[in-house]
Amino acid sequence: MDGQVPIVNASISLEQLPSILARESAHCDLLAQNIVQERDAIKRMALDEFLSINQSRISILESLHRLKDELDLLLDDLAHTYQMPLANRTMTDILHRVQSPQAGVILAQYERLAEKVRAVKQDIAVNQVLIHSVQSFLVRALEAHRQALPEGDLYSESGSRQQHHVPAAVIRRQG
Repeated sequence: MDGQVPIVNASISLEQLPSILARESAHCDLLAQNIVQERDAIKRMALDEFLSINQSRISILESLHRLKDELDLLLDDLAHTYQMPLANRTMTDILHRVQSPQAGVILAQYERLAEKVRAVKQDIAVNQVLIHSVQSFLVRALEAHRQALPEGDLYSESGSRQQHHVPAAVIRRQG
């Protein structure tokens, strides 16, 4: 009977893998949508939308982290069942060791998920470049407006004379 317990446990664990991978894939799709929203907000410079976009992203990433933890526990169980060292265990290695058609289907599902993850990482990198470009543009624009103005020629927003200029908060004296 001892010889059958690992096989039963492995079967149960293998049956759980497609569900976890499907949930990870769905969350990866949500993350991809979030990245598209972020890119749109970057292009429109809609700063007021970033808070909700980032809160949504944090929620998605927390869910993905919980799924990763769940998957790691399951893979540890499978590695133990198939007598694989935990330090070197990967889903691919475990699935290659399992001699069942179900393992092949799961491996294909895992490879599709890995492709989605690579695409999401690429999209995140594109957004980072866009954000860096916008930041550089804004810094250059601010520096262009910091050009020294003649002394005594400026008034603050309150109407008093400015001894030094503050970008975007001064008004040039007319006449």
